[in-house]
Amino acid sequence: MWVVIMAGFAMHMLADILPAFWGANIAMPDATGEVSVGMIAFMIFISFLMPMCGLLCMQFRSSKTMCLINLILASIMMVFNILHAIELIEEFNPVQLMIHPAMIVAGIYLFLFSRNEMRNHKAEK
Repeated sequence: MWVVIMAGFAMHMLADILPAFWGANIAMPDATGEVSVGMIAFMIFISFLMPMCGLLCMQFRSSKTMCLINLILASIMMVFNILHAIELIEEFNPVQLMIHPAMIVAGIYLFLFSRNEMRNHKAEK
């Protein structure tokens, strides 16, 4: 599911830039050409580094610590996906309407799977 989430973020970005190939102006209306380094770092963290850490945790899920870290990361991802999708209410985009529900489902499934893995560790004791 971490790979699905990473692909979802890639599709999210691709859906935003595709209109440029037909000559549409894809810049945000109030864009100044300057972007905060913090925002770029956050987007790299949420869309790449966090899923990569989750993938590594899944590789070593026989460790209770790795399962716990994965559960925490999955929880953050699920909440982020839900909150980000709520932004569609303010700025409706039909293309993103196809991606956000899938990301919410993937985030919830990843959380439930991670919680189940953690419970399995507790049951083994």
